[in-house]
Amino acid sequence: MKYTLIILLAFGILMTACRSQEMVPAEQPPVEEEPVVEPEPEPEPPGEEIRVVEERFTFETEEEEITHEEHMYFVIVGSFIQKENAERFMETLRGQGFDPVILMSETGFHRVSVNSYEREIPARTRIQEIRNNYPDYHDTWLLIRQL
Repeated sequence: MKYTLIILLAFGILMTACRSQEMVPAEQPPVEEEPVVEPEPEPEPPGEEIRVVEERFTFETEEEEITHEEHMYFVIVGSFIQKENAERFMETLRGQGFDPVILMSETGFHRVSVNSYEREIPARTRIQEIRNNYPDYHDTWLLIRQL
């Protein structure tokens, strides 16, 4: 019994000694969370400010309407009160390789559009291209279809 008591006492001391040497986790620096990265908007092409008008309009033909029905952004190179002037201008544009259409605005103007897009950035890019490559059309602007 005497030896049992000594063994138990030795075991207790041994256990206490082991406990003091237990690994205490070092204090961890705070974990920095990865920031949520939102996609950057496409940059606007450099150049002059682009005039933007939002209005309702109709197409001259049903075929043009079907071709452009999904598009909201139209590149406008000319705007005329007289339809005949818009038609003459369209012939000039065709000679330069454009495929223009006339949009009849709710304000009575005949807008001559050379491109249309579903998204705004490609339309703005095209406007800058036209302004850079055709100095006569430096005032090309963006028409947004109003529904």
